[in-house]
Amino acid sequence: MSRRSDRLVFPALALSALLLAGGCGKSAESSEAGESATAVATIRVAPVDRGPVQETIEAFGTIDFDPQRSRSVVFVKAGQVARILVTPGQPVGKGDPLLTFGPLPEESPERVKAAVDLKFATSNLDRVRRLLKAQLATNEQVQLAEREVAAASAALEGLGVSGRVEPERVLAPFAGIVAKQTATEGAIVHPGDEALLLAPERGLVVIAGFEQEDAAKLRPGQEAEVSPVFRARGASSARATLTRLHKVVDPASQLVEALIQPEAPAEWMAAGTRVRVRIAVRGAPASVRLPREALLTRDGVLGVFVVADATAHWRPVRTGLEEDAFVEAIEGVQPGDLVATGGRSSLGDGMRVQVERGEAP
Repeated sequence: MSRRSDRLVFPALALSALLLAGGCGKSAESSEAGESATAVATIRVAPVDRGPVQETIEAFGTIDFDPQRSRSVVFVKAGQVARILVTPGQPVGKGDPLLTFGPLPEESPERVKAAVDLKFATSNLDRVRRLLKAQLATNEQVQLAEREVAAASAALEGLGVSGRVEPERVLAPFAGIVAKQTATEGAIVHPGDEALLLAPERGLVVIAGFEQEDAAKLRPGQEAEVSPVFRARGASSARATLTRLHKVVDPASQLVEALIQPEAPAEWMAAGTRVRVRIAVRGAPASVRLPREALLTRDGVLGVFVVADATAHWRPVRTGLEEDAFVEAIEGVQPGDLVATGGRSSLGDGMRVQVERGEAP
């Protein structure tokens, strides 16, 4: 072969190689485009079914002693508190000593006044009796002076003075728990003063605060569920009833206070425990319901993706009652429909989908 022929052959071979390379590149691009066109989204699905949906209101509260069942233990005579024998939160039995108290100190104003009153009444009685002997007073005047002496003497005795050396004890009128200690050691007390507050052992209530807009939906008698905020192992929720709803907004928290009575206080319940309260305000026992996680808003419209024949179809829905897991579907879906839950935000209407392994077909 001549050199001229060689010069003609090599360019031809090079051109053929370029054409082959170009053809391979187009084939790869076409393959990628085809794969993109047939790509499917992997999703999770859940069925639409029929069942109960309850609208609930949630709030936080604190367990406390029932104010309607608690009882104040009061002093029946004046004196000075000698010793406090119990502490708040301590259980006591009926007849257990709660505290001791003795007579008022001699220098106390009450005792000084009572002693002066008795001395004056006694002096006046002696004077009236002398007048009676001189026939300058009547028997009625003597009797009045005697009553004044008796009243002054009783007043002094009421201060815990007469014949009292050892401190007296105040006893628990019933078995319960010391809810509050009012008196302090060394304090001067008078008849009717509160010594402490005693509550029945299981006489507990929940005091909870509700938002103002939620309080409008609450009514006494509604069922509630009470659970501890910091749940310990084995601490189950307790059933309760809303018994009282205050009509005043707390100035500090801007919440409306309510009292909730447990049906049977659970073992974990103790005064001061922080709890979560859920109250069912409305319910639909057999509504069409869909999982809350299936809902999606597109262009301001609430809806779901219904999956049928491996295709996702966008469907607007109208909802009603709502709870944590489910939402009542009034329009848009029917029981038996499969709706996309996981991966729904990346879907488009008419997109091909495949369900994750282990999910409903």
